[in-house]
Amino acid sequence: MDNSLSSLFAKAEKLASKKSDGHLTLLKFSSGWKAALYTPDFDSGEGREQIQMLPSFSTKEEALKWLIAEEVSFLE
Repeated sequence: MDNSLSSLFAKAEKLASKKSDGHLTLLKFSSGWKAALYTPDFDSGEGREQIQMLPSFSTKEEALKWLIAEEVSFLE
């Protein structure tokens, strides 16, 4: 399996096209990287909690691998 950033991002984009109308969020914080399908709900104020509930990863590659395996969505 090709775990290069470009390959993982292409797989994540394909998953987003299939599952979330193309919406994909990749975030970087001082605590690490987070990823999910769709976008956080900042209009209602729930977005911060949604992001907080996601696990943090030390690399963007790890975050994308997790997203591809778990198919986590902000709509769940």
